[in-house]
Amino acid sequence: MEDEVSNRMEALLIATVSPMSKGDISAALSVDLKAVNKSLRSLKKRYEETSLELKTIGRKYKIGVKDKYSEVAFKYSESEMNKGELEIIGLLFRKGRTYISHVERLRGKKAEEELDHLGKLGLVEIIHQGRRRIVKLTRTFFSKYGKELKERVKLENTPEPQDNKEGQVQN
Repeated sequence: MEDEVSNRMEALLIATVSPMSKGDISAALSVDLKAVNKSLRSLKKRYEETSLELKTIGRKYKIGVKDKYSEVAFKYSESEMNKGELEIIGLLFRKGRTYISHVERLRGKKAEEELDHLGKLGLVEIIHQGRRRIVKLTRTFFSKYGKELKERVKLENTPEPQDNKEGQVQN
């Protein structure tokens, strides 16, 4: 029975886009929290020697690829985001946060739908400030993609060595 719950939980946590809390897992599988906790420990142990891991995001769980193997996985995986959503992510990654009106100017009529999808994925958060709405990236985004993006940005922003007048390379 214990293996069956772990297997069902594994299927659930791989199939879902957004991380799930223990309560959500319990409800989805119709099992008690004690069984959920036991299965989470079992899955964590099961993935010790594989390319997968049980990721803890806040108080929620998701099965994903270990950082060590993420480069090869992301290179060949299909994105859960479309091109427009990736543009929004790029804008927010550069700016940190911005008004929704700015995103709407960039993306047009599709902005609301794309922001809604990114919100369901847990990647963006909309904050109401009076009459204005501000959109920003979430901790979930940074825990899921942040390390890889930070490395790419660091590599892209590294200046090329320049030749000085004597023909020597400077750093």
